[in-house]
Amino acid sequence: MDNLNDLLDLLTELSNLIDSPNTDVTWSSFETVEDVLMTIDTLRQQLKIGDRAISELEILFGPTGSFQEISIDSGWGEKFLKLAARFDDIVGSK
Repeated sequence: MDNLNDLLDLLTELSNLIDSPNTDVTWSSFETVEDVLMTIDTLRQQLKIGDRAISELEILFGPTGSFQEISIDSGWGEKFLKLAARFDDIVGSK
């Protein structure tokens, strides 16, 4: 992937937002904040070794996906929309 570093940076930024005592995962597919962070870390590692892992990320970043649900419930929904747009630009989603 040409923009691997951009995608890894975006995932780091997302992790930093999620790693907060105010994060609410109630309406997401995750049980705990730690589960979300572990998933993001696993996906980062998969990307680094060449496994695209893009399909799972597209689901998580998609409208009403877990990342959006977490962002809305945690008070940073507008910031998430900007992150999601960057994600779409990086991976070439339509």
